[in-house]
Order: sequence, then structure tokens, then C-alpha cells
Amino acid sequence: MTIKNQRGSVMIMTLAVMIIIFLFLALATDVTHLYATKIKTRHSLNLALRAASSQISADALTDAYNPRVEIMPDDAQSVFNSTLRQNLSLDINNQPYSNSPVDGPVKVCYFKVVNPFDVPYTYNYNGYSETIDKVSVTGIISFPVKMSSFACFVSGVPEYQTMYVHSTVGPEITTKPH
Repeated sequence: MTIKNQRGSVMIMTLAVMIIIFLFLALATDVTHLYATKIKTRHSLNLALRAASSQISADALTDAYNPRVEIMPDDAQSVFNSTLRQNLSLDINNQPYSNSPVDGPVKVCYFKVVNPFDVPYTYNYNGYSETIDKVSVTGIISFPVKMSSFACFVSGVPEYQTMYVHSTVGPEITTKPH
């Protein structure tokens, strides 16, 4: 009789442990998905900002009296938008294609070209503050990320959460070796 009772309690304990393991695996999958999405979008933002920061004015760079690194804002904005769309698989309205890592439209929340006459430049966005002390391009994007049904059920969060990604990139200029 006692052996049968012990088997029942072991079975209940095994079932409880399996449920807990399943819950942790589901949570780990959700966190991994969110982290991978953030890494992919940050990488795409960095590449777009790097492309934008490479739009350097040749006239300012070769100025005989005041040579300086100066980014052309209109060209930088155009290159940034096209590179971001290409890297995140977005259409012209920043809506994602099916192979995009984001689950909804990407919004460019902040974009600024910081040139020599702007330095130092300080800005605030949504409680985030940064001071930029060199020529660069900075940007913040936001996009929705779909949460799993499990995450919505357990935490009570909405199905879509907004994620923000920020980066600042400066141009890389090297001199010719003599």
C-alpha cells in the first residue's frame, strides 16, 4: 500500500517539475527572441548611421583655410533611410516585409547630424540624454515586437510591445601613410 502511495506522489512531483521546466523554457525562448530582435535592429541602425556619417562634404574637407569634417545633412538623411529600410527589410513606408525581424512599422524617433559648429551637442529623448562631443550622426528608432501568447498570459502585457534602439556613429577618416 505504501509503495503505491509513494508512486503517486513521485508522479505528481515529476509532473510539477516538468511543468516548471516547460515554463522556464518558454520564458527563455521569449527573452531570447526579444534579445535577438534588439541585436539585429541595433546592428541595422548602426550600419544605417555609419552610411549616413560617410556623407562627408568634400568642399569642407579640402577647404584651404579651414579644413574640417562636415557631414551633409540632407544626403545623410537620405542614405540613412534607404540603408535602414534595406537592412530591416522595410518598404518605402517603413512597413516590414515578411522576412523582417520587426513585427510592425519602424518609426525614426530621432535623427540628428552633429557637425563641428554643433559640438558639444546635448539632446534628451524620452528620459534618455546624451552629450555628443565630436562630428557624428545619432538616431533612435522604435518598433513593435510581438510577444508570445505565453508571455501575454503570464505577465499580463499587451500582445505588442514597443522596443527602442539608439546609437551614435561618427565618420572614420584615415590619413594616407607617408
